[in-house]
Amino acid sequence: MPKQTASLGQKILLSTISVVGFVLALASGFYFFFFSQTTGNLIDRQSREITKQIIFNYERYVDSVIETANYLQLLVTNRDVVIELSDIQNIFELNTEIKRDVVSIMLFDPQGRLVVGSPVNISATTTTLAPWFVRARQEQEIFHFSVGPSINPRLPRQEDVIYVSRWVQYRNRGVLTNGLLLIELNTEVIIELSEKTNLGDFGHILILDDTNSLVYSSGTGPIVEESYAFIRNRFLGVYRHFLDPIDAYVNVNSLAQTRWRIVTVLNITEVSQTQRRVFLVIGAIFLVSLGITVAVAGLISIRVTKPLSELRRIMASIEAGDLSTPIDVGGQKEIVQLAHSFEQMVSRVRELMERLVTEQTEKRKTALRALQNQINPHFLYNTLDSIVWLAEHDRNDDVISTVVALAKFFRISISRGETFISVADEIEHVRNYLTIQQIRYGDKFHYTMDIDPQLLEHRVMKLILQPIVENAIYHSMGDDQDRISIEGVLQGDVMIFRITNTGYGITSEKIREIRDMMMGLVEQSSVGLKNVYQRLTLYYGEKADVDLSSILDESTTVTLTIPLEIPEIQGTGGHE
Repeated sequence: MPKQTASLGQKILLSTISVVGFVLALASGFYFFFFSQTTGNLIDRQSREITKQIIFNYERYVDSVIETANYLQLLVTNRDVVIELSDIQNIFELNTEIKRDVVSIMLFDPQGRLVVGSPVNISATTTTLAPWFVRARQEQEIFHFSVGPSINPRLPRQEDVIYVSRWVQYRNRGVLTNGLLLIELNTEVIIELSEKTNLGDFGHILILDDTNSLVYSSGTGPIVEESYAFIRNRFLGVYRHFLDPIDAYVNVNSLAQTRWRIVTVLNITEVSQTQRRVFLVIGAIFLVSLGITVAVAGLISIRVTKPLSELRRIMASIEAGDLSTPIDVGGQKEIVQLAHSFEQMVSRVRELMERLVTEQTEKRKTALRALQNQINPHFLYNTLDSIVWLAEHDRNDDVISTVVALAKFFRISISRGETFISVADEIEHVRNYLTIQQIRYGDKFHYTMDIDPQLLEHRVMKLILQPIVENAIYHSMGDDQDRISIEGVLQGDVMIFRITNTGYGITSEKIREIRDMMMGLVEQSSVGLKNVYQRLTLYYGEKADVDLSSILDESTTVTLTIPLEIPEIQGTGGHE
């Protein structure tokens, strides 16, 4: 045994001296490589997350503008611009006053003559030649975003605004006529959104239109001109580029519904400098470590091999998964300290594993809260507007019914913080929503409910039916004969809810796209089907599902499959 021990010690001594240089060089190279890769990936993830949030903020603003435009389009379609001119003009002016970004709202006829809105400082002939008028007339199905001097005489001509234009139909003495709806926006909200983002010193945001012209820049000076020149002919992607005086990560993305591009320039100079410093430090460590290793290699003796072997056996046992293996190693002071450090590390691993379980549970709870908080009934504005309109027309009974239904709707939405409510409450929540919508839209749709009484006492995750019903109303509006049916049945150990709406239906390809969107494979800002699907699968797992089926030109059906058994997440108690 002593001979074997001496042989092992000798091998350790010789191998340490002979290969230490190569090992240290290889380790240093790999360490720097992985450090560079890690920091690069970290920068990339951070850049993408920041860009994603910026795009989300701007797209949410664009959605709010389009929602306002859709509301105004519905207004001029349903009301006569001759008979009810004063009311329509008042609503245009009211929207201009309450929305700080809206400069003016105007409706023009096909010849460029102003129908509703404030006077303009250009002629009808000039209007029809304006780019925003020409493009809207050429592509009548979409909104067009462009930039130019305001035609509102209250603003200086040199002050640029954002034009939002679309070809619409308006009612003129009972006859639907084509025309153009124009909304002028200032850049106040765009500036405010950019000021909320920290992209580092010299970091900035650029917005370009579809002609590569600069719409907005959050910075000024040569660096902005340099970044603008760099991305003019680059459409989508992430680029690492030096923009004097900074190293920058440049993200180029499209801005939905606008045909514009948004560019974020993130300052990563500090990271680049850190990488260079780390390279120098690693080089110094390599040289020092090599010298020290060679100096102390001769001190290694046979006395360290036995405790090392014992420590190795213990480490192998722990590596196999037995974290309860006792660590009791004697011998040299350094080996004892190593064993003690390893014991502390194992103890720390046990703590981290326990913490990981707790953090995963909290992460799941947080994800559920985030999805739950997305259910913010965006129809509240239109509902309040409808209440005002009903009050102005002395329809007091409808005002009372609408307010009562709205109060009940939000009472169930809040549900004292509970995640699960009875099916009866969920159905009542949908009924209140439909009451509000029927008062608002009159006889434009009809609905039926057929809920199995056995379901009513069971508990279900709240706010799962209303977003689906909202989608059904949105996609079936337009025909007095449209029908929406809501069915609920009990099949074994699952609840089945079917929401069907008549209409044009959707293709199988579109159904696959919606399915991909619900599963997060496709980026989209929808908070309806995707939200319901993700909340159900987050809590119930694969037992729950949201399925779509459609018959073209007849109907579309959304089917929700929900287990009766309510899962338990540690620490939630069934509450958010």
